Amino acid sequence: MQRNFRKSTRKLTAVLLAAALSLITACSQGNNTPAANPGNQPQAPAGGGKNVKINYTTSPIGTSVNTIGNAIASVISLNSDVQISVQPVAGMNVWLPQIDLGQSGLGSDAAPEMVWAFEGKADYGYKQPVKDIRMMVRGNYISVTGLVVRADSGIKSVADLKGKRVAGGYPAAVFARVTTEAVLAANGMSMSDVKEVPVATIVAGMEALRDNRVDATFALVPSSPIMMETHNSVGLHALNLLDNTRPDEINTVPENVFNEISSRIPGSELTVVKPEGYIANDTVAFKYPLYLVSSSQISEDAVYTMMDTLWNHYEDLHPIHPWLQEWTPEQFFDPHPTLPYHEGAVKFFKEKGLWNDDVEKIQQELLKKAEK
Repeated sequence: MQRNFRKSTRKLTAVLLAAALSLITACSQGNNTPAANPGNQPQAPAGGGKNVKINYTTSPIGTSVNTIGNAIASVISLNSDVQISVQPVAGMNVWLPQIDLGQSGLGSDAAPEMVWAFEGKADYGYKQPVKDIRMMVRGNYISVTGLVVRADSGIKSVADLKGKRVAGGYPAAVFARVTTEAVLAANGMSMSDVKEVPVATIVAGMEALRDNRVDATFALVPSSPIMMETHNSVGLHALNLLDNTRPDEINTVPENVFNEISSRIPGSELTVVKPEGYIANDTVAFKYPLYLVSSSQISEDAVYTMMDTLWNHYEDLHPIHPWLQEWTPEQFFDPHPTLPYHEGAVKFFKEKGLWNDDVEKIQQELLKKAEK
């Protein structure tokens, strides 16, 4: 009887979550501008975590990170006194600066770009540091193989790209540009060793590869529609991230080689991608985490409440999107954070016994950066 009751409870939770998710998504459609916030007031009051309303900004509807944002908002809103509204905008370069303006209270996306924003990397599109961004939890990892070529190109390694046409520029997709440069650098090359062909977006790069206007371009995950379409059309081949490293050798990669990647893409780690779609064999790649972040203007109590809710209801996230299956308590705490933790997150992780002197040292160093 107890087992049946649990099943019934989970079914009811799933129904309620789906309903809430649909409502939040419907309410956010057709509006890509930040919600009005007169006087740039914080999205949560200074004291207390009850009856708080917070604006959660995400990338556009239809993206995976937007789905994740809606799911997190639903779980927290259904299971706590913190109520969250999701606001889709054009992308990270739009919503991250809104954190300092008090127009965004929460957000989730690629950790490396959050670090670029926090540090004010002008070359990466952030002329002013986003000092108020604060870490809450680490989510799933996303693997990136780096570059992809046509299967009939005869190109088997990054070194083979010397003198070849490589998609670059990416004014609307900075991460693709930085990754391309990092892959070349890790293999002892630079954009000056190839013929750079400017493209605006990742999709434009794939279209150029399909039409044989470039020989290599930045690769999305195999399940991405543009990758599946192009692979079915012309056939694709994923290049190993490092020419001289087999999948079983990633733990022996010299530090200076990996630094060519990690210095450009903060928080990244080497990994091995299993065969899927256009990836025919085990392939050396790198991975980076998604972070759920908040504004430092959100109260300690509100962040603590959200943390506690996600910790206790993480399983409600899993059916919504494959990425969310990795959102577990074991994954939430990052012992090597690249952003300072929110004080509410610090309190929560201390109570869970996860906080230690090493993390505290990193925390204080990051907070000093935020004060400059």
